[in-house]
Amino acid sequence: MVSHVGRLGTFLKMLGGIFILIITSFLALGIVNILKSRFPFLNAVVLRRLFYYHAFLSIVYYIYAVFNPSDSRQYYLKVISQARGTAWWDFYGTSTTFVEFIAYPFINYFGFTYEAMMALFAFFGYLGFALIYIFFQENIRFKHTLLGMNLLTIFFFLPNLHFWSGSLGKGSVIFLGIGLFFFGISNLRSRWLYIFIGGLIIYHVRPHVMLVILVSSAIGFIFSSKGVSMSLRLVFLAGAAVAFFYIYKDVLNLVGIDDEQFLTESFDLTHRAKELSKATSGIDINNYSLPEQLFAFLYRPLFFDAPGILGLIVSVENVFYLLITLRIFSFKGLNFIIKSDFLVKSAFLSFITVSIALAQISGNLGLAIRQKSQVMILFLFVIISFLDKQKLVAYQQAMFQRARRAKLARLQKERTV
Repeated sequence: MVSHVGRLGTFLKMLGGIFILIITSFLALGIVNILKSRFPFLNAVVLRRLFYYHAFLSIVYYIYAVFNPSDSRQYYLKVISQARGTAWWDFYGTSTTFVEFIAYPFINYFGFTYEAMMALFAFFGYLGFALIYIFFQENIRFKHTLLGMNLLTIFFFLPNLHFWSGSLGKGSVIFLGIGLFFFGISNLRSRWLYIFIGGLIIYHVRPHVMLVILVSSAIGFIFSSKGVSMSLRLVFLAGAAVAFFYIYKDVLNLVGIDDEQFLTESFDLTHRAKELSKATSGIDINNYSLPEQLFAFLYRPLFFDAPGILGLIVSVENVFYLLITLRIFSFKGLNFIIKSDFLVKSAFLSFITVSIALAQISGNLGLAIRQKSQVMILFLFVIISFLDKQKLVAYQQAMFQRARRAKLARLQKERTV
């Protein structure tokens, strides 16, 4: 009798998750139609397939979480047991508590099950993908292919990006925040609200990441004269300065650094690395040089050190990252980054600075796999922007040569006449 009741309870929980998945599916497909009408250059078919793919990998993650330890279940249990208090505002805060704060009304007011929350947060992650897809499409002129396949489509269907942004947790929320922020700075004049909301979300999930993105964007604006007027640049920099003033104190308090230590210890995360390297799938990075730490964070595992089946799948993805990185690892690539517009500079500086910081604490390969999915999409934007610039230069040279030949032919014709 007890086993039948247990099975019935499990079935009802699953129904709750399926119901929210269906609702969010209709919402997502409706949003795709709205986006297509507003941005005619978008490929609606790709956006729809992206949702189905994201939903599928979210289900895969749920199955993974059933048989493996997962932070998502801890978030749910803390909220439903009211571990931080009986009021919604008791859960307000940054980092872990902010995820619980978002989840609180859905769980305690609307009765969402764990499965329903997984489906809801997967929807948040998809919204981030849709916004970043628009950001790419707005700033890429040409189609790029790899083995006959659209390179942009390959970027957006890399499994690791979806796996860690499709569940109840920080990954899905911060991906939405990053999507809002970069969608916003792609058109500063009319998207200030997106920048503000995206920045707030990133700050509440990971204050140090927001600090880095804020500083990186400001540097990108200062050292680039392309793509934005001086007045808009000054307004953004003023806003960034005010936000920096309010954020950096919280970041220092979060990592336990005093003001006097900030300049010398802001990236000294050795203690944190030692703690994380004690985990099951940890690797000792304490004796690594910074380049070795960065390489391990971005491109490991590579088959030989893969932690389980998930690690083998990620290894395939990492080989792709290595190969695509080689396209920009040259004098031309470095020159492009230096001379690029503020969007490329902001994306690159955000990517490299966050990666350096996280590389020093991701002694656990599982943590590295999860953490880098937040910023790798920004590096992919830099790479495809570089390829786009190369194609633009080739196109301009071809047009110049064609015009020159036409002029010579016209002159030759005039002489013969």
